[in-house]
Amino acid sequence: MPRKKTVLASGHAKDIATSWANERPDLDPLDYLLHIYWIRIARIVERAADQRSKTMFGISTSELRVLLALRRAGGNYSRRPTELFRALLVSSGAITKNVDRLAALGFVKRQPDPADKGGFLIQLTARGKQIADKLMTELVASSILSRKSISLTRSERKAMVKFCERILLDLEVNDDETTP
Repeated sequence: MPRKKTVLASGHAKDIATSWANERPDLDPLDYLLHIYWIRIARIVERAADQRSKTMFGISTSELRVLLALRRAGGNYSRRPTELFRALLVSSGAITKNVDRLAALGFVKRQPDPADKGGFLIQLTARGKQIADKLMTELVASSILSRKSISLTRSERKAMVKFCERILLDLEVNDDETTP
């Protein structure tokens, strides 16, 4: 059965667009609304995910992201700290703080890096892998952006994923070019 479309009749998104159009009619809304909407969507999604992960597993979304980054690494589910902070776009200090908390919970452990005498790897424990799998299952089942929660058809969600992938590729190439 086709999903009913939601019409943007009122609400914050419409208010934002209308306000900026009134205040800055010289600007093309397509040049700024996507940015504003994504930031707002990201904050709503982050807040919901943070509440869910704290309630279910006692960890924050930043800690959750570390677990999921290790889980998707495959193999022995380990990565160097540098790989983690680059993959998650956070500082090395943030990774250290998250790893310390996750290690205290028994979700990760530090292991000597066989390829680097002074280095170490962050590795998921069996318990950490179990939690990461539960988190991913929960994310799919009850995400604020799931097909149950938003009024996009499967085809529209596929298109959005493709658009987001293209945008990320463009932004990541530009970011790689400007990062020293």
